[in-house]
Amino acid sequence: MSTENKKVTPLIEIKNCVMEFPGVKALDQVNFTLMPGECHALVGENGAGKSTLSKCITGENQMTSGELRVKGELIKIPSYNVRESQKRGVAIVHQEFTLMEDMTGVENIFVGRYLKKNGHIDWKALNKRAEELMEYMQCEVNLHVAVKHLRTAEQQIIQLAKALLDDPQVIIFDELTAVLQEKDIQNIFRIISVLKEKGIGIVYISHRLDEVFACCDSYTVLCDGKYINSGKVKDIDYNGLVKMIIGRELENVYPPINENLGDIILEVRNLTAPKAFRNINIKVREGEVVGIAGLLGAGKTELVQAIFGNHKIVDGEVLVKGKPVKIKSPQQAIKLGMGLVPDERRTLGLVMKFDIKDNTVIPSMDRFKKFGIFQDHQAEMKAAYEINEKMNLAYHSLWQNVKKLSGGNQQKIVIAKWMLRDTEIFLLDEPTRGIDIGAKFEIYSLIHELTKQKKAVILVSPEMEELIGLCNRIYVLYEGAILDEVEGERKTQEVIINNLLGVNAE
Repeated sequence: MSTENKKVTPLIEIKNCVMEFPGVKALDQVNFTLMPGECHALVGENGAGKSTLSKCITGENQMTSGELRVKGELIKIPSYNVRESQKRGVAIVHQEFTLMEDMTGVENIFVGRYLKKNGHIDWKALNKRAEELMEYMQCEVNLHVAVKHLRTAEQQIIQLAKALLDDPQVIIFDELTAVLQEKDIQNIFRIISVLKEKGIGIVYISHRLDEVFACCDSYTVLCDGKYINSGKVKDIDYNGLVKMIIGRELENVYPPINENLGDIILEVRNLTAPKAFRNINIKVREGEVVGIAGLLGAGKTELVQAIFGNHKIVDGEVLVKGKPVKIKSPQQAIKLGMGLVPDERRTLGLVMKFDIKDNTVIPSMDRFKKFGIFQDHQAEMKAAYEINEKMNLAYHSLWQNVKKLSGGNQQKIVIAKWMLRDTEIFLLDEPTRGIDIGAKFEIYSLIHELTKQKKAVILVSPEMEELIGLCNRIYVLYEGAILDEVEGERKTQEVIINNLLGVNAE
């Protein structure tokens, strides 16, 4: 029978949604529709309102005004909460882990919802149900070890299993792939296909627009809390989607690479750390961006952490401006003119309980003293204001908690604190992870500005296009060792991919 004339009820239907917080209208007349068996991308810059809208769907936020229907039923907003949304078949899987790291996978999946038999937890039944969930997703994960021993991708699978426990009909993937490698992302796409075949609707939130074209059927674009447009992914191209998201054409994504290089400012000789990397030799000049490429486990993060004095080495030396230095702590590295932008900005780059001002001045507090004793808070405030204005930070007060900022703005503060310190060597570990296309462009421009000021940059990135577009030279790590150094005509995706796989290509 033809289904063309058969009316299908949307799983989620939102009309004219307004969401107001004190002094802020986070969503303004937003519309959104999710159909059964559809993967619907929700895209926009950081702060566009994507997470706010998803929280309206899950009941974590209560819409100020507008209409919300779940499976055709009009929802009474004041009584709608997370528990109610779960009963109606709505689930969410977050980018940030909500797992108990010392508990096993099975324990995490059923925590708070253990099945009991004769007053005791029925582990046999729980194990059977957990195996069914893994079979449903066609995944193999060891569910009987503490999740802290599992790979990031395996932990994400456990989070997804938790979400599937109540047989939801709507699942929100909130930046689920931000911390995953390419092969694990492909596995998520496969799981999405399985879920779609069963009629489950998926809201897919991601800053990686290539993923939208790889796995999504429809899209909705938000900008500054306002609804911009919706449509079918097949009817739009990459540039058209970018233009909707940032309100303009994105030309020259990567600024010109600085070729006016100075002296060698940082040199690493035969640096070795057990089970991480060995015999690493790297040179970085003033005004130069040097890239570090490598697959997961190649030793990239451990290397920049070691240079910064935060990972123990057993052999080799570091030279700053030609002089050997002993760096046993980040404090020593900072005094030598280094600054680290870590891959986990929320846990390692910022103090989430602090405000913008305090996070900005932390590395430079010794420079704001009155009479060499008292902290000059007025001078701190002035300096924090000036540097964050220079960074085009979107904020309303220096006393705003950084937790309330978008990922792109949080990253700007991590970089701003080192600029305020007048850092000479920037160690950037995946600085564009989890931020939107517009914020990425701003980070790229910042890196270019740093090189014009004769600052040196070491850039770690899993994105080859990013490394090729920003770096003068790229070192490729393979199983903890440098397999190749590419520059000039050899700085191509083909050469780098072959090296990542352990095949030295000319």
